[in-house]
Amino acid sequence: MMDSAEAEARARDFIKQKHSKVERIFFKTMYREENLWVLQGEVRFKRAFFFTVNRSFEFRINIDTGEVVFYGENPLSKLRAK
Repeated sequence: MMDSAEAEARARDFIKQKHSKVERIFFKTMYREENLWVLQGEVRFKRAFFFTVNRSFEFRINIDTGEVVFYGENPLSKLRAK
């Protein structure tokens, strides 16, 4: 059975495989839902030279197998409410 630290490490590895130039991974929430770990946060990575991209993400990882059963990314808005 996978604990929360293992789920976070699995999510980091998954993101680093998806985006080769990761600058920062920030986890906002992590909770258990039935037999899944649900992790939500933000990732920043470089696209080209000085151009960086910020996206929010959500993972769903099976607690028993460690398999990523869902991964989704969305662009972050450049304007945020204060």
